[in-house]
Amino acid sequence: MNTQIRPKAKKIAWMLAFIYFSSYTMRINFAVMLVKVCTEMQAAKTELAVVITALTVAYGVGQVISGLMGDKINPAYLLSAGLGLAIVCNGLMFFCGNIPAMTVVWCVNGFAHALLWPPIVRLMSTYLSDAEYSYSAVRVSWGSSAATIVLYLVCPLLLYVMDWRAVMLLCAAEGAVALILWLFVHPRLLDEPLVQVKPTVPSETKPTAVALPKYVYFPIVLIMLGIVLQGILRDGVTNWMPSYLLETFGLSEENSIISTVILAVFSVISFAAFDLLHRKVFHNEVFCAAVIFAGAALSALVLYLINLVSASVLVSMLLMAVIVSAMHGINLMLITVVPKRFVRSGKVSTYSGILNACTYVGAALSSYGFAALAEQFGWNFTILTWVIVAAAGLAVCLLAASHWKKFKREYAECE
Repeated sequence: MNTQIRPKAKKIAWMLAFIYFSSYTMRINFAVMLVKVCTEMQAAKTELAVVITALTVAYGVGQVISGLMGDKINPAYLLSAGLGLAIVCNGLMFFCGNIPAMTVVWCVNGFAHALLWPPIVRLMSTYLSDAEYSYSAVRVSWGSSAATIVLYLVCPLLLYVMDWRAVMLLCAAEGAVALILWLFVHPRLLDEPLVQVKPTVPSETKPTAVALPKYVYFPIVLIMLGIVLQGILRDGVTNWMPSYLLETFGLSEENSIISTVILAVFSVISFAAFDLLHRKVFHNEVFCAAVIFAGAALSALVLYLINLVSASVLVSMLLMAVIVSAMHGINLMLITVVPKRFVRSGKVSTYSGILNACTYVGAALSSYGFAALAEQFGWNFTILTWVIVAAAGLAVCLLAASHWKKFKREYAECE
């Protein structure tokens, strides 16, 4: 595969990966430190869950707006604006002394980050070939995992010497470095777009967009539902794993946060593994997502049954890592690969925004929902709901798979 990748394409891929890394450090940092923030502010999980929910709701709504803008405005400009606004919001968190103020600032932060993903997908679709797109998609995904690893490892160490608000300032500073680098580099990298849609009019005019077939909207709706379910599990398990380890096994706050780095380590491996699974075995990305959902449902069921008998911190961590890694694989299939199929319609950014928004509908539900379930019914019942969510994801993806196969054959791959 490397022989098909131009040197400039590699630079674009790694530049976008660094941007996404910086975005993640300024988006999930509060959630990473949630256990510590709860203690310092003497607030309940459900109270602070409102702050995270505000970000996820704003991010989800903003994805749709960003997607629509991304097909009409230079995506590089949107990316710069989003990164800059996120830097400001992270800096403002240093001065927030109460939950309502934090909620407002973090809500704006959610919208800021929504300005990043659809432009990234459009940039990859515009400037990269198919092989380069897959290469870049995996590395951009690595950016989010690398940010998660860094935050889960470094934040607990920083929290020994400073409070969580100072950590927010450090994240803003790192984001500022990324923005300066992006502003300096991107004009040189994004100078020669590749035309991926064959024009149906003379070459001196723009390629004509091809309308989508009406039957595709049924599998799109099912895919959106599958993404919601993926978001529920991905962010729900990731955000509340420290609390689960703290309350179930008595791990310290700092060790509970550090231990969840295993989630990100697994995800780094999973992106490459699931990309290979898709390219070599299950070429239909929706069916591939169904297979991954099946693995997640099985892992959640094993975790539930083991905890009924004798809970183990190591086994629990490993199985939760498998579940979260599976959700990252589904994210790769349904949010990164699927939008590429809409290139001929001229609406890659629009569909990228809509689909990615669905993740954060699920994330918003899980941020408060899993906290409420754990407080009301305990962690074992909460884990049982993970089995149900994964099984539902398997069902909707299986239902959509045959329709999506027809769409790929008759539209997306038709020259």
